[in-house]
Amino acid sequence: MSLTDCHCHLYALARVETAILRARDAGVTKAVVVSEDQPSMEQTLRLRDAFPEFVLPGLGIHPVNVFSMSPQEWERAFFFLKSHAQEASCIGEIGLDFKYATTEKEREKQRKALRVQMEVAADNHLPINLHSRRALRQTMEEAIAFHRNTGLPALLHWFAHSEKLLSRTNREGIFVSVGPSILFSEEALNLAYTIDPRLILVETDTPVPFKGKSASPAWVAEVAERLIVNYPQNQVTSKKLYDNAQRFLQKA
Repeated sequence: MSLTDCHCHLYALARVETAILRARDAGVTKAVVVSEDQPSMEQTLRLRDAFPEFVLPGLGIHPVNVFSMSPQEWERAFFFLKSHAQEASCIGEIGLDFKYATTEKEREKQRKALRVQMEVAADNHLPINLHSRRALRQTMEEAIAFHRNTGLPALLHWFAHSEKLLSRTNREGIFVSVGPSILFSEEALNLAYTIDPRLILVETDTPVPFKGKSASPAWVAEVAERLIVNYPQNQVTSKKLYDNAQRFLQKA
């Protein structure tokens, strides 16, 4: 088994090397490590240098951080992103978050930040890794437009909340990743079944906690096993998940 954690924040763990060793022991051979701001982009690239066989760097500015940055901090972070984009495997974590963006002015600021980062992805022929909290449909539409306009892959991470929206992402060829929620929720698992088996990916969003315990990339093996055992008509296998990750990362 060779699995990829398609969305994690590895730099947020206290013992990164231990987490990588445990992941490898579980059959997780690579992790897409997504960033949130300039410091985490720098950390991600340092992790790539330290563990080049495991870390696939995602560079980007998280939508929540768009608000906390001064204009000067945004410019520095965005310049860093543009300058280092060719070192990335994807652009992310980018997207929309309407939990924190509550006014139209705030939401438009997030949209603008998302679109200029998608331009960086397009210019560098890179896939995007998207956040969509309380902005599912709006982020989905941005992903679809990006994919249609560029032909590049788009991933909606932790997006399995609506069967209706998943039917649209299936039609449009948008990747969707599922995480540890399917280990604890039958509803989440049943929604995962509705994702096209050619478009489903697995993730942990490390170090997000579940049942009082922080997720780690090794958990991808458990997520994958639950999917494989339960997916209708045995349409999802470890090879299918590997192949999907390769296509998302444009390595197939």
